Amino acid sequence: MRSLQVVMLTLCLVGGLYLIMQAPVFFLPERWDPAIGRQFDANASRLLGAGLLVLAVLGAHYMHEMYYSGRRKLAAARAQRRYFLLVLLALALISAAMYQATPGPNPDYRAPGSTRTP
Repeated sequence: MRSLQVVMLTLCLVGGLYLIMQAPVFFLPERWDPAIGRQFDANASRLLGAGLLVLAVLGAHYMHEMYYSGRRKLAAARAQRRYFLLVLLALALISAAMYQATPGPNPDYRAPGSTRTP
């Protein structure tokens, strides 16, 4: 289980750094309908990258507390509040990125061959 957590932590860290430093413009298709989605501009990419970096910090904090600290009991109230505020910050950054991204049709979408008419 720890290896999966390390993979997810690494993906959040590398993905967040890439989105913040490169700020690529990209299209994120909807889950059930690839013909529509959200177009992320540079600012929305940076917001999404910042949210992923906060998630990486949360994951590192969790792994340190649960696996690599001397005591394995519930953290103090101050640490729990800090963790909660970081969770809220990550949700706010990712929500702001999704809100700022423009919804619209997929520029690269082509209908499947069986539904096209000649």
